[in-house]
Parts: sequence; C-alpha cells; structure tokens
Amino acid sequence: MKLRALHMTTGRLLVLLTLAAALLIAGALSVRADQEYDLKLVPSSDEQLTTLAIEGAASRTVAYDGAVARFRVVVERDHALEARQAGAVVVNAIRDTVEENCTPGEPENADHTADPTCISPNGLQTVSFRLGQVWDWTEEGRVLRGWEYEYRLQIAIRGTGFAGGLVDLVIGAGGDSLHFDELDFTASRRAEFERLALLDAIDDAQATADSIADHMGYEIVRVVELSPIGSLTASRVVEEAAEAAFADDGFEPTPVFGGSESVPARVRMVFELRPLAD
Repeated sequence: MKLRALHMTTGRLLVLLTLAAALLIAGALSVRADQEYDLKLVPSSDEQLTTLAIEGAASRTVAYDGAVARFRVVVERDHALEARQAGAVVVNAIRDTVEENCTPGEPENADHTADPTCISPNGLQTVSFRLGQVWDWTEEGRVLRGWEYEYRLQIAIRGTGFAGGLVDLVIGAGGDSLHFDELDFTASRRAEFERLALLDAIDDAQATADSIADHMGYEIVRVVELSPIGSLTASRVVEEAAEAAFADDGFEPTPVFGGSESVPARVRMVFELRPLAD
C-alpha cells in the first residue's frame, strides 16, 4: 500500500512539474511576442522633406564694339553677259574703295581722339550672287524683259564710330546700282556677359529661396533641379552718337548711333527643404 501511495504521489508531482514548465514556457513566449510587437510600433525616423520651386532673373549690359553693314548690287541688262559685266564693275569699285579706306587692323600709333577710321579685319565678304531672267506680264502673255545680276555682300568693322561713314563710303562707290539692306551692331563679349547674367540669375533664385525658407522656419537641404528658361535675347539701348567721316561741302553724312544691349537670363531652381530642429 505504501509503495502504491508513493507512485501516486510521484505521478502527481510529475504532472505538477510538467504544468509548471508549460506555464513558464508560455510566459516566456508571450514576453518575447510583446517585445517584438512593441519594436514594430516605434515610429520611423525619416525626415519630412518638401520642395520649393523658384525662378531667378537677371541681366547684364554689354556695349557694342563693332558693326556689320549689308548691301546688294543689282544690275539689269538685256543680255546675261552684259548684266554680269556691269555688276562686276560695280562690285570691284566697292572693293577698291574699301581697300583704300579701311585698314585690316588697329594702327600702331592710332589716335583715338581723331575722327573714326574704318578698321575691317575681314574686309568685304561675299554672301551670295545670282544671275537670272526677269519677266513681264503683258496682254500677249509673259515677255522676257532682260537679265538681272544680284550680288550680296557685307563688311564688318571694329567700333561703331565709322558705321555711318562706311555706309556712305559703299553707297558712293556703288552708285545707283547699290541697295543698302541693313546695319547691325555687334558685341564681341556678348557670350561672356550671357554667362555672367546666368550666374546672377542663379544667385537671385538662391537669395529668394533663402528668404522663403527662413520665413517658414525651414532650412535648405540641397538643390534638386536647375535649368535655364527660354533663350537669351537682347534689347538695344542707344547711348552714344557716331559721326560719319565724310566732310565734303554740301554732303550730309548718314547719322548712325551706337549704344549697348541688355542681355537677360532666367533660371528655374528646385530646392529640397526640411523644418528646423526645435
């Protein structure tokens, strides 16, 4: 009987120990599960960023330091060879006059207080020429009127002081066969001033972004986009008058006024911002 009672007591103890071990294991598992769940509830530490798009604008002024004059020699004759010959005579007369009055470079002892002189590094340049038939429409139909020779040429000069004198010089040599098309001023440093204007536009956009970020309590993290807007254009501003070099009695020189041009630039910049720390 005593041995049977001992076996029953031992069995109960084993059962109780088994239950206790099961409870301990379950408790441990529940603790690990709770800890893992709590870790998932920790909020993300990623920064809250926003973007700001700004356009900047600026301009630089560059003075004209040259000019380009464009002309046409137009001659009409009954026959093709006659038109070509007459046109060549006029073109050669213009060439000779330019070579006599224009220098290829700055004279060594140039007096810049004297009357403007013609300085043309390239001399005359041929743009195009053609020889074609000219027709008239009559009651009998189309009738050949003759042959037309057209020769387009241009000459570039340094400075703007002799621009009017150049026009008068070429017109005087070409006579009635010459057509004066246009005179354009040039600025040899224009590309340099375009780059400077673009840098000024970037500074303008940066300053605006700094002001907005400071007002909102943000700080700029980085620039995520920068691109120029549109094409660069120039507006002309007249500043100085240029006198022609002709001084013949009774001759009224062609007035030409040099000046400068304003080179604008615009950019678009996108900034990345974040709130300032408390």
